[in-house]
Amino acid sequence: MIVQLIHNPASGTFDEARLDVLSRAFQACGAQVRLGRTEIDGRFEILPECDLVCVSGGDGALRLVVASMVRAGLSKPLCVCPAGTVNLVAKELGYSSDPEIFAREIMAGFLSPETARLEAPLVTSDDQPFVACISAGPDGQAVARHSPALKKRIGGAAYAWSLIKLLGDWPKLRFSLTVESPDGMTKQLTSGAFYVIKAHHYAGNWTLAPSAELASDIFHVIALTRARRRDFFRFLAAVALGRDPARLDFVQSLPACRLSIIAADEPSRRAAFQVDGDLLPKQPREIRMTGRAVIYCLPLPA
Repeated sequence: MIVQLIHNPASGTFDEARLDVLSRAFQACGAQVRLGRTEIDGRFEILPECDLVCVSGGDGALRLVVASMVRAGLSKPLCVCPAGTVNLVAKELGYSSDPEIFAREIMAGFLSPETARLEAPLVTSDDQPFVACISAGPDGQAVARHSPALKKRIGGAAYAWSLIKLLGDWPKLRFSLTVESPDGMTKQLTSGAFYVIKAHHYAGNWTLAPSAELASDIFHVIALTRARRRDFFRFLAAVALGRDPARLDFVQSLPACRLSIIAADEPSRRAAFQVDGDLLPKQPREIRMTGRAVIYCLPLPA
C-alpha cells in the first residue's frame, strides 16, 4: 500500500518533526510513504499509483489537494491529519490529532472500505473546489487584515484580534444574492455579510447551520440582512451560545444547490472573502454543487 503524505511547508503551523512522526507511524502500519508538498498555484503532483492521499495540514491545504485531484481526474480515498490553525473537516470526521493514533485508525479504516468511507458531494466557487466554508463581511475583512506573524504565535486567536481591530473601521457592504434551493425555487436577498457552509463546524466548535454536514448534497447560505456592529455581535453571541442564528430577525438560513453573488456598490466590490480560512483572491460569482464527490477514508479504532 502506498500513502502519499502531502504537507504545506509555507503554513505557519507546519512542524517537520510532527510530519516525520506521522510518516513513521504509517510505515509502522505496513504502508510505503511518498512525501509531497502543496504549492500555492496548485501545481503539484498527486501520484497516480498511490492508494491513499493523506494531507497533513488544515482546511486550506486540504482544499488545494482536492482541487489538484479534480484537475488530474483522480478519485482516491483522502484523509487529513489535523495540523492547521482550524481543522473543520478533521473535526467533523473524527480524525485524531495524535499522528500515531491517526495513522493506526486510518489504516484500520482503509482496510474496511465497506464501512469506513464517506462520500462528500463536491461544491465549487467559480469552478474551484472548497471543502468547508466561504464568507464575506467582517470575517473576510478579518482574514485579509490578520497578522501572519501573530497567527504563528497564537493560532486562530489572531483572527479574533483582527476582528476586534475592525471596530474602528467597520465594513459597510451590500451583496445581492440569488439562492437556488434543491427544489429549483429561487430567492433574492440583499445582505451585508453572508456565509456559505458545507461542513457542520465553523471557526472551530461553532455551528452556523445545524443541519450542515460534509455528506450532504446541498450547502447552506447564512445571510445577514443587517450587519452593523451590534447586529454582527448579536449574531456571534447566538452562535457562541449554541443557538441557531436563523432565529434572529436579521438572519436568513437557506439550503441551496446554487448561489449567485453580485457586489451592489463599489466598497462591496473591494470586499475580502475568506475560503477555508484563507483569503480568496477575488469575489466569487457563482457557488454550486457539481454532482461529483470527494471520498474520505474514515478512522476506525485499531
